[in-house]
Amino acid sequence: MLLPLLLSAAMLPAADARESPATADARVSLEPLGRFDLKRIPESSGVVQSRRHPGVFWVHNDSGNPPILYAITRAGRILGAHRIAAANLDWEDIAVDGRGRLYIGDIGSNKGLLGLRVIHRIDEPDPSRPARYFVKPTASSWYSMPIGGRFDAESLVYDDEGDRAIVITKRLDGQEAELREVPFNPPAPFAKPASPNRLGVLPGFVEPATGADLSPDGRLLAVCGVRVVRVYERPDPRGWDNLKPIAEVKIRQKQQVEGIAWDGSDLILVSEGRGVDRIAEKTWKKSWE
Repeated sequence: MLLPLLLSAAMLPAADARESPATADARVSLEPLGRFDLKRIPESSGVVQSRRHPGVFWVHNDSGNPPILYAITRAGRILGAHRIAAANLDWEDIAVDGRGRLYIGDIGSNKGLLGLRVIHRIDEPDPSRPARYFVKPTASSWYSMPIGGRFDAESLVYDDEGDRAIVITKRLDGQEAELREVPFNPPAPFAKPASPNRLGVLPGFVEPATGADLSPDGRLLAVCGVRVVRVYERPDPRGWDNLKPIAEVKIRQKQQVEGIAWDGSDLILVSEGRGVDRIAEKTWKKSWE
């Protein structure tokens, strides 16, 4: 009888390979802050906090929607709408620099079909004033990707130290997301687009990345997927090749998270067809303990 028992035990999965009850329950419920007016913001794709107007966030819709930026509160209430003088071919994310200027990433390329993409810089509109005119980009930087080397992207941040935009690739092959640079000093013109040079990878981020934001001091990078958030620390504020993961939050809800923004030390998330949610600082920090 001993041999059959030993064989049966050998066929069982190892204890550390099975999902423990603690692991199974490790997902976090987001704190809902408010719902969007879905007639105006049906497919929120990017979000960033204003550095000039306290309590104001900027959001936009995905492709197939008008080229409009919406100023909203933390609860998702619309404060103003500003039409941008640039096509929304596939707007995927929005970023901000140290001077408060906004960067709109027309960076989507589903299935790698688009080989030429662009990031527009605009002066931040005043959300308290009614929009009477189109907001014109003050600069646009174009980048091209060769056939065989094209990538999709839905995440964008701005690196003040390098005076460049950082695009994070959206991988569907289980490989770690890459960071690519797009220059803004000077911006690359349409007639001579830049090559988005590879800066490094996001350690452990093998899910499709859908949004990103860099903390105002440039030290912490938050990146979201549909149901995951990770926070990385930059050991060297000038570098991007040695990012250290310091938090991982798995999201319990089933909504499709598409954008992320810092709000002090808390994290603000926006989801398609939903609204605004929050992950408090204590929650994301506890995830890595």
